[in-house]
Amino acid sequence: MTSTDINKVSFLERGGLNFTVSKQRMHIESSDLRSYDDTPFYTTLRNDTRTPLGCVTDRYVVKQNSELLDVILEKIGHEQYDLDNSTCGKFRGGRKVFFFIKISKKIDFGSEMADTYVYAVSSHDGSARLAFGITTKLHSCSNMFGLLMADKENQHIIKHTKRMEGITEHNKLDELIHRNTTGLSVVMKKLQTTSPNQEFVDEILNLVGRVDGKRVLQETKDKREKLRQSIVGEMAIKGSNYYGLFNGVTHYLTHKVKESNTDEWFDFNLNGKGSTIVSTALKLSVSQMKKDGLWLN
Repeated sequence: MTSTDINKVSFLERGGLNFTVSKQRMHIESSDLRSYDDTPFYTTLRNDTRTPLGCVTDRYVVKQNSELLDVILEKIGHEQYDLDNSTCGKFRGGRKVFFFIKISKKIDFGSEMADTYVYAVSSHDGSARLAFGITTKLHSCSNMFGLLMADKENQHIIKHTKRMEGITEHNKLDELIHRNTTGLSVVMKKLQTTSPNQEFVDEILNLVGRVDGKRVLQETKDKREKLRQSIVGEMAIKGSNYYGLFNGVTHYLTHKVKESNTDEWFDFNLNGKGSTIVSTALKLSVSQMKKDGLWLN
């Protein structure tokens, strides 16, 4: 085993992905209740805990965590990643898995630089294909946010009906990473050119809960106040502009939303409601600037 292989094994162990999955046929009791009949369905089984993960068909191909990692690193490219400062983990007992890989490329946001990570999300329950996204982390405040990379040709969407030996190594992520990071850099720089009004700030606060009804839950009020504090703080540091506002959203999601463990935090922010909030905030900001005639090419 090479040092690279040892590093991969250690990486999977740190993230709790050092388990394998098998596919086993499902059976039902026969009509006489004395035996079991075959069904056309299978269950994916986590072998170490003997936990069923999901119901799949005959076409489903199990992809082990080690195989998924190999594909991801192969697509990023040799010596273009840093496993020591990367992480991985699982959602819902292994039904879904994620890989969060730091790459050598940094993104210029104009006023500051951001570390770049490629994240990949897949599943062992048949619910999700292997898909890739870009996540950034700012040096100044550790704010993070992730967006699925625009991959219109689906060149890097890997279905679980495709065998590993059919996935060619020449199909790298280089071009997709370059296109998405370049676009993100342009967007972040433009967000720094003008300031939002209070009405728009209120619209962003509505992303975590609205207060236009007669009765508002205290939980909703608390969420809005935490987000408001993050926005005020980040706009004071990074500028009273759309960039500062957007960083207020990422600060809230990074530092104020506390899930019970790291894996749930990643699930919330990269695969769940947190991802929806950050992508909506970005789209609303760009849309508002265009509406005001401030988004000039």
